[in-house]
Amino acid sequence: MAVVAEIKLCIGLLTRLPVSYGPNEQAPELTRACRWFPLIGILIGALSGAVLFVGNYFELPTSVTALFAIATAILLTGAMHEDGLADVADGFGGGKTRDHKLDIMRDSRLGVYGTLALILDTALRWALITELLNFGWLFAAGALIAAGAGSRLVTLSLMKSLPAARNDGLGASTGTPENQAIFIAVLTAFLAVLTLKDIIMIFIVALSVALAAGMVHGLAKQQIGGQTGDVLGAGQRIGESLALLFLVAIA
Repeated sequence: MAVVAEIKLCIGLLTRLPVSYGPNEQAPELTRACRWFPLIGILIGALSGAVLFVGNYFELPTSVTALFAIATAILLTGAMHEDGLADVADGFGGGKTRDHKLDIMRDSRLGVYGTLALILDTALRWALITELLNFGWLFAAGALIAAGAGSRLVTLSLMKSLPAARNDGLGASTGTPENQAIFIAVLTAFLAVLTLKDIIMIFIVALSVALAAGMVHGLAKQQIGGQTGDVLGAGQRIGESLALLFLVAIA
């Protein structure tokens, strides 16, 4: 089935989980398959949420449980989004011209701006999940699922609204998502956010997604005139952290 192939493509692209295609099965176009990006966010959020359940069951400190949940998400994704955030911080922070910024972002070496971005992102995520656990592991797990799905909409928004900043790389190969793909992605993310069971929190997650998409869009357009795979990864991280921050603020 086409849907199964699309989901497998998204799993293979966004996680380290092993996927394979049958002898007569071809990988679909990413511009259509990307509609399942929020579903991958749900998967990662649910598995991280399962770690919260285990930590609660064994009565581990919330700070330790939160750290294990973060480690689970990083292992599942291979830290690809964190890598994008670090590269964007290095490029935008240290580059002098557009081409210089793009060159820095492609450099595998980690700079001061990237290091600080990773430290601050991880520390913020740890503090937010620890705080969410004070309201129970089930609520915290729901927040991870909602934020995971919603933050993938930030990625899709950047793919839709910004041209590729270079002719090669992930940003160029993803193409522009179809309108139908965007609709299905939004619907999937909305269903995930319903796990919070509170209209105000649902609105808050939607607001955080819109703010994150707008901020990253404006910054990327100003700095390099478009998007790259690193920008997409940074958008996901900023979107998830912003959603968790807003949920903590009103919880």
